[in-house]
Amino acid sequence: MNDIITIVWKELKELWRARGSLRARLLSYLPILLIFGVFLPLQEPDAWIEGPLAGVFSMILPFILAGAAVADSFAGERERHTLETLLATRLSDRDIFLGKVLAVVIYSVGLAWACVLLSLITLNITQGWGSFFMYSGSTLAMTVVGSILSSLLTTAIGVFVSLKAASVRAAAQIFSLVTLVLFVGGPLLLRALPDSAKAWIAQTLSDGNATLIGIAAALIVLVVDIVLLALGIARFQRTRLILQ
Repeated sequence: MNDIITIVWKELKELWRARGSLRARLLSYLPILLIFGVFLPLQEPDAWIEGPLAGVFSMILPFILAGAAVADSFAGERERHTLETLLATRLSDRDIFLGKVLAVVIYSVGLAWACVLLSLITLNITQGWGSFFMYSGSTLAMTVVGSILSSLLTTAIGVFVSLKAASVRAAAQIFSLVTLVLFVGGPLLLRALPDSAKAWIAQTLSDGNATLIGIAAALIVLVVDIVLLALGIARFQRTRLILQ
């Protein structure tokens, strides 16, 4: 466990230092915080207060952030010619892999949670309630659990791209294509289903228990995450990487 924590600390420091000076680092995060924590909540405050928008955006944001971070985490090591040095250490392949994955998840989820917290502060200040407003339990569950599962899924997919890519730019471009296929292919696949299947899905979603449906969806994504991460661990072998 200590070896994993060592890798996590190393990766987080590199993600922080990669953005240059302290001022540059703060300015790089400021647009994300302002857009998701201030601008969007003020555009539709009622939808954020009464609906699950905070939870939805907390799942979308890690998907975006984790993709860029995982590209640099693996392909960046190869591009900077530091991967061989890391693989030459006493750390096991599993610890290196899990440490890198965990660092990406902490980075992307942490920033998403910061945006949700800022949106909560923004709404409480601007709406002028007499008491403190808090998001609903379902929204908080989406924020906590959904963001972690989303980040794990993105990282697990990005690992396969990053391990094969020769540079960070190549990994980012390939990952962009993969995500485009997922976002475009999913709706197209649903549209291609027979009308009876569409009607059954719509009926199930409308009549079913929203909590149970959410739990079932989370479990499915969790299983996919575990399978992809297990495949990533099996693929992350220093002998193969050194030969590449």
